[in-house]
Amino acid sequence: MRSLSYRLVLLLLLLALFNNDVSATDTGTDVGKYAPAVELLDLNGKTISLSSLKGTAVLLNFWSTLCVPCVEEMPSLNRLSSAFKDSDFRVIAVSIDASDKPVRDFVLKNKISFTILLDKDKEVFFDQYAGPTLPASYLIDRNGLIVDKYTGKREWDSAEIRDKIYLLLRKK
Repeated sequence: MRSLSYRLVLLLLLLALFNNDVSATDTGTDVGKYAPAVELLDLNGKTISLSSLKGTAVLLNFWSTLCVPCVEEMPSLNRLSSAFKDSDFRVIAVSIDASDKPVRDFVLKNKISFTILLDKDKEVFFDQYAGPTLPASYLIDRNGLIVDKYTGKREWDSAEIRDKIYLLLRKK
């Protein structure tokens, strides 16, 4: 009887390991994959993770203060964030600047109201999100699946983008 229990526990452990391997292959930066993990500090020194936002749709944007198209699209990201401030949608921008000073200065000067994370070593951007194109953005549903990805500058508060977000928020 004891060996049967032992075999059953061993079988369950092997199945759990197998299931973890399968779900890991579902992670990536392609549409339909689960977004890779992000865990970075915000400008206040608080750790923010993408997994802590489960249940919330997210536009994850990678940018730099040295990137002209990135800087140019920030006002429209700010307007988009404001338009959805009372919903389950968040704009999260990940700065790949080597220092937080230019980022802080930019945020204050431009009255940016959404969350800015710092990826000073560029590890999340290059290792997990396959840089080097900036700006790069990922629209992620409430379950962490990438539903759209964008490279280059966008007008984030356009009717087309807002409609996509409204549809995304309707899905439960």
